[in-house]
Amino acid sequence: MERKPFIHSTRNDAQTLRFADDFVWISLADGRVIGLPLNWFPWLQSATEAQQQNYDLLGDSIYWEDLDEGIDLVAMLTALYTKPKPMPVFATASTT
Repeated sequence: MERKPFIHSTRNDAQTLRFADDFVWISLADGRVIGLPLNWFPWLQSATEAQQQNYDLLGDSIYWEDLDEGIDLVAMLTALYTKPKPMPVFATASTT
């Protein structure tokens, strides 16, 4: 008989979300708490507190309707989100 590991289908589901110390913290169904710096999500960092608090927990993702953006927890858990690279600064020609 073939043995397969048992993986609960909802173990990665988001249960709660909070903002603290410039991070977004997400509690998962299996008890883990994961977080990423808010500056990795500029759209969320620049949102108002009311916009940040208006989210839907959708199992393995979180969606902010007011912002039309979301966080995919599978991507978060597998390190697909990375620190954003700074935008290059270009010198402008001065007219003197």
